[in-house]
Amino acid sequence: MDRNQFATSARVYWLAMILALAFCFLGQLRYVPLDRLVEAFLHPDNTSFGEAYVHFSLLPRMAVAVLAGTALGFTGAIFQQILKNPLAEPSTLGILSGAQLAITIVSLTLAGVSAGQRELAGVVGALAAVVLVCGLSFRSGFAPVTLLLSGMIVSFAAGSASVITALFHHEYLRSVFIWGSGSLIQNDFSNAVALSLRMLMLIPALLLFVRPLAIVGLDDAGARSLGISPSKLRVVVLFLATVLSAMVVARIGVIAFIGLAAPHIARLCGARTLPQRLLWGGLLGGALLLLADGVVLVIPPFIGEVPTGTITALTGALAMLFMLREIPPTPFQATADSALQPMAPITRNLALPLSLVLMMLVAGLSLTEHVFSENIDVSVLAHGRWPRVLTSVSAGAMLALSGAVLQAVARNPMASPEGLGVSGGAGLGIIAALFLGGMSSPVMPLAGGIIGALLALAIILFVARRHSFAPGPVMLAGVAVGALVTSVISVIVASGDPRATYVLAWTMGPTFRATGLVAIIAALIAISALLLSPLFRRWIEILPMGDALARSIGMRPVRIRATLLLFSATLTAAATLIVGPLSFVGLMAPHMARMSRPRGPGSFMLMSSVIGGLLMMLADWIGRSVDFPYEIPAGVLAAFIGCPYFIFLVFRQGLKGE
Repeated sequence: MDRNQFATSARVYWLAMILALAFCFLGQLRYVPLDRLVEAFLHPDNTSFGEAYVHFSLLPRMAVAVLAGTALGFTGAIFQQILKNPLAEPSTLGILSGAQLAITIVSLTLAGVSAGQRELAGVVGALAAVVLVCGLSFRSGFAPVTLLLSGMIVSFAAGSASVITALFHHEYLRSVFIWGSGSLIQNDFSNAVALSLRMLMLIPALLLFVRPLAIVGLDDAGARSLGISPSKLRVVVLFLATVLSAMVVARIGVIAFIGLAAPHIARLCGARTLPQRLLWGGLLGGALLLLADGVVLVIPPFIGEVPTGTITALTGALAMLFMLREIPPTPFQATADSALQPMAPITRNLALPLSLVLMMLVAGLSLTEHVFSENIDVSVLAHGRWPRVLTSVSAGAMLALSGAVLQAVARNPMASPEGLGVSGGAGLGIIAALFLGGMSSPVMPLAGGIIGALLALAIILFVARRHSFAPGPVMLAGVAVGALVTSVISVIVASGDPRATYVLAWTMGPTFRATGLVAIIAALIAISALLLSPLFRRWIEILPMGDALARSIGMRPVRIRATLLLFSATLTAAATLIVGPLSFVGLMAPHMARMSRPRGPGSFMLMSSVIGGLLMMLADWIGRSVDFPYEIPAGVLAAFIGCPYFIFLVFRQGLKGE
């Protein structure tokens, strides 16, 4: 890092810290006069509630924010390096989901859970998730692509288990909800001391592996020639980084986006080498979390108390969008590290016909449902069920096709419709319509969703246009917009408005609102998209090989990427308007289709759509039947249905890749 880049990083860091401290101080003026604020920090008058609060609550809260943010930013840089993926973070390998599920189970099992017990449960849950991920990745030599995919499987499964548990036992899990929101409220210095001790042990241990990590991050073959075992290195570093992340999460709750945003902001400020990204990623992580918490301390008089984890997504997303727009453009080039498993032809492919047969079987069961309909005319039941069945299939097919196009163009196994930010934009538009105009007319949420999706896409294209719509900046901008929208939705939910219950129900992906008109429109959109998809076969096959090759055969890569992004965004927005923000189907269905070894891009997109539709329809049927007359949202159950099959395929075939 040269002197100018170092100065940029330092300026960004100190600007964030100054803003954070200003917000923290301003937030306390309603408790302590300005002339007594410094004295309250150093030598409080215990007879004054305000000064005691500032010294024994605010000061440790600021210390915890800096420590936790530093740890998350540091581990985020570690995960991005070892997994060779710019979208990796502590939640990538299921660490946060595993910790949350374990803490949920312990909270239901024990009458009272201490901080130590919660921390132990979080670490055990996180390590269990990583053990599962490593077990699935063993046959591939812990290749980064396999680790990422396995991590997503475990994360979705554990997250869905937590949601289902909360649906049935929500009255006993209030403390878990508060913890999960990422609240930094402190009563003493115990958490600050505990985090300090753990960081003093684990961060130096991770720093011992900086040089091998830098070599492995470039090339596994080169690392082996130098006597470094990439697989062993990944296991050791993953273990240490997991323990550190889990301890932070168990102490303060789920803090979103810091582990992803801080290393990227450091890179955008000029941090090029791994030691530089670790240093500035950690420092900026602490500054970002303190800034977010400072905002939380200022806004209660205006909108009420908001969890810090919500504000971290807001501040981190804004910072990343600004930095992405400001950095100079770089040409997109395909790399072997980001390549997905190549699609190879096979002589016999039974996956498609078997999937279609299974789809018809599930459709028949959904339309008749003999188990619960002894006294109901089957024709009457089928007449009421067909809109849900058709809506589920259509929405799943649209999301899967959108995910297939994104993953093929970006050559990134973590690319998904949710990563575009369009899903969140549509959701925010629907919520805005709900709060501004009510639900008296179905036109209001439809118009709001379309406007929100278009605004989100416009922001992403505006940021990524300077980079010729290269997949990396597009996905990063999409993640930032998605996090920004999610934070706004969380603020609305935290406001206590009674309409927030509708918002929560919608985010879980229910299909009970489907009508005949909605189902027909969804089916027409899905069929139209499938008919258009063969036009993209040549683009999807050639574009990931690099812009130079594409131009040499007369293609215009910038225009093609913009067209494919618009196609995926349109499908994502339509599916979100119909059933809500479902990310699992669009993320996992293309991987399941790829494992069936399709013959080419056209077959790959068709197979992805079929699997996506099957997953959604199966999830809707099981969610409606497993606890009749109550329902489990299809969006929650989709992970339970897709994960076992995906785990079987990964374990049986393995995924080769570096």
